[in-house]
Amino acid sequence: MLHQLLDRSKLKLLLLRGVSIIAKFLFTSLYFRYSEAGFGEYSLIATTILLLVFLLGMDFYSYANRAILEPGSNPQKIIFNQFSLYFILYVLLSPVVYLIFNAAGFNPDYLPLFFLVLITEHLNFEFYRLLFVFKNPLAANLNLFFRNAFWVLAASLWLFVYDLIDVKTVLWFWLAGDLLALLFSLGISWTKRHKISLQSFKLDKQWIIKGLVVSLPYILGSLAYKTIEFSDRYLIDYFLDKHAVGVYAFFSNMANVLNIILFTLVISVLYPGLVESIMHKKQNEFKRKFKQFRKEIFIYGIATGVMLLVLLPLVLYVIGKTQYDAQLHIFILLVLSNMALNFSFLYHFVIYAFRKDWRIFKATALAALLNIVLNWFLIPVWGIAGAAIATLASFVLIAVLKYFDANKLLMESIKWKVRM
Repeated sequence: MLHQLLDRSKLKLLLLRGVSIIAKFLFTSLYFRYSEAGFGEYSLIATTILLLVFLLGMDFYSYANRAILEPGSNPQKIIFNQFSLYFILYVLLSPVVYLIFNAAGFNPDYLPLFFLVLITEHLNFEFYRLLFVFKNPLAANLNLFFRNAFWVLAASLWLFVYDLIDVKTVLWFWLAGDLLALLFSLGISWTKRHKISLQSFKLDKQWIIKGLVVSLPYILGSLAYKTIEFSDRYLIDYFLDKHAVGVYAFFSNMANVLNIILFTLVISVLYPGLVESIMHKKQNEFKRKFKQFRKEIFIYGIATGVMLLVLLPLVLYVIGKTQYDAQLHIFILLVLSNMALNFSFLYHFVIYAFRKDWRIFKATALAALLNIVLNWFLIPVWGIAGAAIATLASFVLIAVLKYFDANKLLMESIKWKVRM
């Protein structure tokens, strides 16, 4: 059975993501060993960039990518208009980015690099998603390798040799990785221009405006989801300090290895076919893909979770931070949170395929509200353990709400009797 699950294509993806995981693991461990507070500051900067990436993109990709998957679509025209919108948004939202940067209290010296990393990171996100839509997960993961592993390995080497680093140096490394990833993606776009191309099409203003309206629940849902994922860091910084942020971010980054593996081996590979089977009303194909999706999420999730629980104490021993062994329960809560999140994607893509995007937003918004309330009350009492409990409760709520919505849609919209 293991041989069937791990075919050659998945082994290639796992190898690429494995290098990324190892790189991030080394960087996180070395930076955390060097300074918990310094790692906490970097985590807040990185969190803000990732949040702003979603704001800049307005989650327009959800509308555009679904349009590409529809029968008879014109992918080149869609992509041209999609990226035209992004460059307009970069200009319009620059003052907002500046205000958020200042409100966060970051060092003004970081601002130029902050802007450059933000824009290149967003462009890479969009190329990465498009490569998956065109069923080229290998190229997508090569993009991710450059922007998520190459520069991280270089920064890790710097830390190992000099035992010294600051946020500005990290941002320079990050920018270099993003530029390499962008050059690679543009190269793929040129060689595969019949699939991914930014040729000179006429700007379709009506299509863009419609897309922005349709994308509204996506962006609101993404911001709600990112609230669950990252608000705890800001509230830990508010109630505690950057040292506590660093400790929590260390555990969270380690637990996120589960998300990386499941997205690489399961979600990114299976979700386009799952969505297409619903759009084309192929019930038997949907049942098969859904069953495979669920099976692989469970198997890979359990295996990865157990591996991480065994690995973490060894990591803490190697980097000389065994005092955090007493907080292993926080790591367990975060791993369980990620399991709940990944199971929710089983039902998320069913709702997405039916274009019931406001239902996705409502589920995520309710969970985000619960997350903020729990963080506000639990962090002052239980510290970072309270943040981990809030995250687990929020992702479990999302999974439950999406489960009921997906079942209802299948029964009501196309009257499929599918056991989910």
